Amino acid sequence: MPEGDQQGDNQLTKPHLQVRIQPEPSVVGHESVPSASGGLDSSGTLEKDKPEASKEDGTNLRSIKLVASLQWIPANWTWSKWKPVIRSALAAWISVVIFVIPTTENLLGQTIIHVASFLSPPSDPFIAVLERELIILTFVALGWAWTCLGLKLADLARPTNVSNPSITGIITGQYIEAGPTVILAVFLFFGSVFFLYIKARFGPGPFLFASIFGCICIDISLATAALYPYPDYKIGQSIILPLTFHSAVALVLSVLLFPTSISALFTMRLQAVLSPLVCAIREHREHLQQDITSSDFSATSIIATVDKAEGALPLLAAAARLLRLDVIYSRFAPTDYAEIYALTKRLIVRANGMNVYYTLIDPTRERFPITPAPSAPATPIMASPSNSRPPSPDRDQFRPHDEKTDGNSPLDRGLRERSGGHHRRHRSASRPHHFSGAHSHQRRHSPYRHSTSHHSHHNHLHGSLLHLALSRTPRTESAVGVFESHRYLNLEANYLSHPDSERYMTRATELLSISCQDLLKSCESALQGACDWLGCVRGNRFNFWVIKEEKEKFRMDKIKKYENLHRELSAALDEFTKEKRLSVLDPYRAAFTPSDDLTAEYDVPHHKYLFHCYVYQYHLMRFATLIQSMLDEIVRLETGRATPRVWLPSLDLSKLAFWSVWAPSEALDRDDDENPEMIPGLDPSTMADLGQAVRRDPDVLPPRNTFESVVNWLYRTITGIGGGNALFALKAGVLTIILTLPSFIKPSAEFAYRNKFVWAVFMGQLTLSRFRGDTVFGLVARICSTFIGCIVGTVMWYISTGSGGGNPFGLAAVCFVCFPFFFFVRLYWPVPPMTNLIIFVTSALVIGYSYQDTHLATPSSPGFGIDVAWRRFVLVTAGVVAAGIFSFLPPSTTIRCYQRRTLATTSAELGSIYCSVVSLANTKREGETALVVSQLLAIRSKLKRSILLKANVTYEVSLRGRWPAERYHKILEIQLQTSYLLSHLMSVAEQLEPAWAHAFLRRTRMLDADFQGDVLAVISLISSALRTGNPLPQVTPCPLLNRFMERHHGLNVIHEESDDDFGLPKVLTMETLESLQYLTFCVGVSTAFGIVTRLDRLMVAVKELVGEQYHIDGIELPLHHRRPPGAEM
Repeated sequence: MPEGDQQGDNQLTKPHLQVRIQPEPSVVGHESVPSASGGLDSSGTLEKDKPEASKEDGTNLRSIKLVASLQWIPANWTWSKWKPVIRSALAAWISVVIFVIPTTENLLGQTIIHVASFLSPPSDPFIAVLERELIILTFVALGWAWTCLGLKLADLARPTNVSNPSITGIITGQYIEAGPTVILAVFLFFGSVFFLYIKARFGPGPFLFASIFGCICIDISLATAALYPYPDYKIGQSIILPLTFHSAVALVLSVLLFPTSISALFTMRLQAVLSPLVCAIREHREHLQQDITSSDFSATSIIATVDKAEGALPLLAAAARLLRLDVIYSRFAPTDYAEIYALTKRLIVRANGMNVYYTLIDPTRERFPITPAPSAPATPIMASPSNSRPPSPDRDQFRPHDEKTDGNSPLDRGLRERSGGHHRRHRSASRPHHFSGAHSHQRRHSPYRHSTSHHSHHNHLHGSLLHLALSRTPRTESAVGVFESHRYLNLEANYLSHPDSERYMTRATELLSISCQDLLKSCESALQGACDWLGCVRGNRFNFWVIKEEKEKFRMDKIKKYENLHRELSAALDEFTKEKRLSVLDPYRAAFTPSDDLTAEYDVPHHKYLFHCYVYQYHLMRFATLIQSMLDEIVRLETGRATPRVWLPSLDLSKLAFWSVWAPSEALDRDDDENPEMIPGLDPSTMADLGQAVRRDPDVLPPRNTFESVVNWLYRTITGIGGGNALFALKAGVLTIILTLPSFIKPSAEFAYRNKFVWAVFMGQLTLSRFRGDTVFGLVARICSTFIGCIVGTVMWYISTGSGGGNPFGLAAVCFVCFPFFFFVRLYWPVPPMTNLIIFVTSALVIGYSYQDTHLATPSSPGFGIDVAWRRFVLVTAGVVAAGIFSFLPPSTTIRCYQRRTLATTSAELGSIYCSVVSLANTKREGETALVVSQLLAIRSKLKRSILLKANVTYEVSLRGRWPAERYHKILEIQLQTSYLLSHLMSVAEQLEPAWAHAFLRRTRMLDADFQGDVLAVISLISSALRTGNPLPQVTPCPLLNRFMERHHGLNVIHEESDDDFGLPKVLTMETLESLQYLTFCVGVSTAFGIVTRLDRLMVAVKELVGEQYHIDGIELPLHHRRPPGAEM
């Protein structure tokens, strides 16, 4: 299919695979996109590969300083952003013209064509519009068929048929009978339940507005059918016919006016992901050269830039979903981008891994919560008999054990024992050096071990902890997590910070900067080249006047360009891998250099600073390797795709609506009915899958025969009705019947028919949400939006007609002027979707019904102008208020419960992925990596969306007290950190050779059944506590760090007391330190340490939320604390 993206269409507008408001992520540092002509101007001469600045960037509006709430206007005031606006506005205006023509006006009879223009504008690529419109028409046809079945059964229950009824009798409800009306009500109930269940089950996506139109069809048809004494099977025609006209107009304009393709949308969104990464690499180069000890130093900008790139991934995934259905004339097939898409997702993870370095060196980073927020039931207080309440200890005194610190290696103990500025090492020149913390620890007394001060030190720590917990705790709550905090303090007390840590950290960062600058520069150039290529992938397709030889020369030049970029990056990566990365080892070389001076002193830093550098270097190397692969793929595509051709769908057209509840959607950033038990983007077949572990029914054994299998299936189906989506749909069905009662009862039927009471019905349906807070928010938003829409529609009507009875030319002229601005706001205004939609839908209804009232003789005329506006407002208010009241009736679900259940689901899935990563490290299963990456991205997207969803918690009025928002946010942040660490651990597992992988698993105890049992028990406890709200035991396997550090290795790979060395050296040498496998091994150990500490923090954070139970008096306290008061020794 031809695609009109000749000049600037690569920078596509904000296309939507379905209606949504979230603005497209701008391309940071790459706002101007090269022309789609692929570097050839109109005369056929070659342009520069580097994209030129877009003329639209100089628009005066962009230079106008607006308040923050209006910054979205200049951000989207570009020609590329206006293209879908013009297409949508023209489609809506053509619908108005069709409606005001007398012939088509009589044929259509309904103003729903205006509503459809705003609910489903053709702002997307053709395939997306085709998918959406086909599903809408299918659902409406299904609703019409369901209505016809109900009419047939109702007619069979009618005693007599009146073939020639009077119009007056129909309007007044004279022919309403109990039997047929009950049947119609039953069909209305189940039809509404079906469509609203689909809406809640599938959430945002192609089925969202199809479900809405399906509800509108059965609401109008069945409510009106009760008035007739005979079955009017054509009643649904007044709904589906206008929608058919709308779909035809939308599809034609999608092809003819500024046509675009899914491939163009995908590449534009891919640029929106990669361009922030280019800026992030540039900022890395600058930050590594800054003084990290300065108070002005901050890596916030880098983290925000990477977050922006990851934030664009859901929109990219939504476009990728339809790539196989695309129709395009181009050199590259839509499916050719699959490999680049997979590499891009992994680049995000590596970019986040590089950011980890700044969190490690940041002295203000999060520490273990030694004074956790309290919650009932109370933790008993054990006071020292010899001391009154102790003073609060200095915060710096209890600096936590760093993620890269073992603390008992000879180098570490030397740091603690040395005096002065140097690390004293008396070494033999002839003996190699062992770095085994555990062995030497047995021969050297710790300052707090085996001494008379040992018990007093613990007393001080424990008493100080309790004092801090109680002094910062509301009187209504008691401290939690004291058990974990007490044990953590015992660990931290042995690993105090060193006064020269800033000097060591600064030196390490300087060496890291020297080693990485060249590779970072090459990565930046290569990634920018990939962005430039994405902007030119559809070039030279329609420049038929350019001779073939010139096109071929231009293509070969491009291939040479990307081969040069690949060659430069490869050279920089090789140099870095073999030489430059080793510069961070300079401070440690003295400890491994034989010397005859046995009294020499060496300033050897703690090995955690080396590990910090290793973490950054590892992720940088992986980042560069992924860019290498991306350039390889670009060269392969450029070489293999020489001439353009027409690419047809590569997916069976019967799977056009290729959608599922776990499929990604661009509207997922804000959806009221999302299921907390599901994670969009994560296949449910992989959820709750701990290896080969499966769930069992505790009440019955597995079926023995077909009969038991069928009964089991029926049982699961029936019990499934009790799920959240089904209960919501049933409740919404009951609300629908209640709101439709005025149309089914004779005394009120005429009033309901003349005043369009059906407006209240479907507004009540659409306002009711699964969560009470969302329903109340919808109530407020819809009332305000309807009021504004009524005013806008009334003003438009009177401008178009003055005091007359409606002027078709005036109405068309007013709409022609207003619609472009309406759709600009409709597409780009960053407010909740329904708030935006209701304004314009109401405006369209006001002008539509006003014109219909003045030109068509209908018995249900609501008036025109201000008359129809105030009726619309009153009926919408009635419907949404009814929904708001109904939301408080059982079954009632709150966003507070949703947040807790979502965190429970993500906790369980993080546990599943943790097991998958450990299995990958142990067995090296093929094809597992891409699946785990997608799962982790889905979990992170789910967690980030929950931050937006909890915005409506304020609408859930609770008389019991405030919602602990900070505690929930702390749990969410820890889970996000854990998901990133799991991504990094998976990367390490991929790179380790079998021997190193087994050594890594041995050191981190990841194949130790006892330790892993504790880890999985902690994850299960956390998930279950969040799901049920039950308190956690006061004594748990946490802190896991205590078990993780059971044996101290220091810098060694294999513990010297270990029987199995896996063929690896037990004696640490400089050659081992310089090896890439050792670097990867250390990064894996550091990452595993981070996961363990996050699980410990997560346990305490959940305890802050749900509290504790099962208290054992005096556990883990010194013996003299355990005696009762007054007892003799």
